[in-house]
Amino acid sequence: MALPNHNAVDFERMEVRCDQVTAATSITVAGNTVTGTEFAAVDGVTAGTVTASKAVIVDASKNIGRFETITTDAVDLSSGTPVSHPINMEGLTLAADTNAIRGASVNPTRTSGWTSFSGTVGATPAQVYTDYRELHTTGVAEVLGAGSFPYMDATASCASMFAGQDIAYVSAGATVLSAAAAPGVGIFARTMKTTLDGETFTAGGVAAAFFASVQANVTDVQAEDTSVGNFEIASGGIQNVFKLQCTAAKGATYLFNFTDDNGEPVSLTNGSDLNDISATANAGWIKVLVGSTVRYIPLYAVKA
Repeated sequence: MALPNHNAVDFERMEVRCDQVTAATSITVAGNTVTGTEFAAVDGVTAGTVTASKAVIVDASKNIGRFETITTDAVDLSSGTPVSHPINMEGLTLAADTNAIRGASVNPTRTSGWTSFSGTVGATPAQVYTDYRELHTTGVAEVLGAGSFPYMDATASCASMFAGQDIAYVSAGATVLSAAAAPGVGIFARTMKTTLDGETFTAGGVAAAFFASVQANVTDVQAEDTSVGNFEIASGGIQNVFKLQCTAAKGATYLFNFTDDNGEPVSLTNGSDLNDISATANAGWIKVLVGSTVRYIPLYAVKA
């Protein structure tokens, strides 16, 4: 059927049946004009698949893939019930010098900083990590764990700065169950374990559960309250400052290993600092528990 050659055709009271409608530039329906370019954006679209320069239509399961880059002001995942991981990066291979999630020049405006999660668990799961990460190395690449690097810049003036803060909080009314003398069972702000499992340990290799270091580059801070380890008993009383439990066939060769005989703080010579302790009463002691037996390490005053 041929339509009249006018600039506009009124279809309000007209029923038109045809196989194809051809318009030179656009079609207007109920005051809405759709151009040929806009029609082309939906022509040939496959639901659930992103196609360059085409409109995006989700499939019957409301899925869509794959976008290259999405720029947005915010992503809201609240109140949803996803059938799988809300954010899933399984099998992702990153391009050179890129991160899976990256923020640069992001300035926190609240105490919780950049990332904040909170939630509650009950009976299940029986044990749960707040954060779980696993990275394997199969060559000479060295896995360094999670890095945290706060800086106090030249213009800063602060009393405290922490690279990490761990607090295990047991509230009033909670019950701490018996560990039954099992190591690693208890309330710990942090646990660390190095496992050597049938490896080849080269002479000169080093292993420990943790390494701690203090580096004073310019200022000598020996006269200040500085230490490699700083401890506090904040309230009440505790049984031990240090506890060593041996569950292996062997124990440790040394309680302490001081590599330097320099008098700071260990010396293998008297240096005229101490009296002959065989003829001198001790001036104090340190109480230790060895197995179930209490022993004392005598302390001696400096020679007058």
